[in-house]
Amino acid sequence: MAEPLIIGGVDAAFIGVNDLAAQLDLYVGQLGWEVAEEGVIPAAEAAALWGEGVGDLPVTVLNAAGAQHGRLILLQVPQQEVPEHPLQADTGLVAINMYTRDIEVSHTTLAEAGQQWRTPPATWAVPLGDKLVSVTQGFLLAPEGTDIVFVEPAEARGTAAWDADPDRHYTELTSVVCHVPDFEAEAAFWGPEGLGLQSWYDVSFTHPGLDEMALLPAGSVMRLSFLAGPATARLEVTRLENRTLGTDRRAHQRTGRHLGHTGWLFKVRNLEETLFRAEQLGGTLCTRNQAGPSVLFGEKSVAFVDTPNGLPVTFVEISG
Repeated sequence: MAEPLIIGGVDAAFIGVNDLAAQLDLYVGQLGWEVAEEGVIPAAEAAALWGEGVGDLPVTVLNAAGAQHGRLILLQVPQQEVPEHPLQADTGLVAINMYTRDIEVSHTTLAEAGQQWRTPPATWAVPLGDKLVSVTQGFLLAPEGTDIVFVEPAEARGTAAWDADPDRHYTELTSVVCHVPDFEAEAAFWGPEGLGLQSWYDVSFTHPGLDEMALLPAGSVMRLSFLAGPATARLEVTRLENRTLGTDRRAHQRTGRHLGHTGWLFKVRNLEETLFRAEQLGGTLCTRNQAGPSVLFGEKSVAFVDTPNGLPVTFVEISG
């Protein structure tokens, strides 16, 4: 079998920011992440990658315990009104997730530090075969429109941060979450017959704990697919059975332009082949294969793509 085009898993999530100090206070000061890289992408290079009209973009890259994946890339975008926080029922990019050792401790300490939770932590279960897998989660309303889901897993899968520092409270990103109208197209785009992530499971379920945590109507039915590579951060594709719920956020979730969770970065083995497959699978090439900025990409080949559901993804080719 040919190697998957994607290397690892989700390399990073892009976060658009205006108030860098507030972001660093949360991620570095309270969650224990570190600044791994800083610089400025000049306007011409940013526009060549993410589209005309993008200006100079100061960049701050964060990681947890030195993890080289599951990172956060903070892009300082033009001053703008802070968007509403996405809800699970909204179409587009919903949340970034990370593990916590103890979600009750997280809930208390982060609230005391001035952070706002949407709801208290809640426990819900996903049916996997003949068993239920329990998950305890809570939504934090992070600065400038980003949702963080903290997860206290019943059985934690390995993470680079906890492998490196078993005593730390938080990990690198464990997943990114989207809510899409065309579930089948999105799952096929990323999956084993698409760009090569493995489908861990694809289930439809309902649970009162999920309704409580995600502010959904009682009895909401969600379809969920976990798509993963060998690295920690995974992709969660979701769709609610009730398609009348929520707001379409996609037009205001563009990388380098807007505040909040505004895209994903994936490393790939062969960018031209990735772009060819992306188009075959219903994706749209926004900018084609080109030398990327030295900041963040080290002049490696990059491209910007919309997935079949219009989600913004940046690919960078890593050879060797």
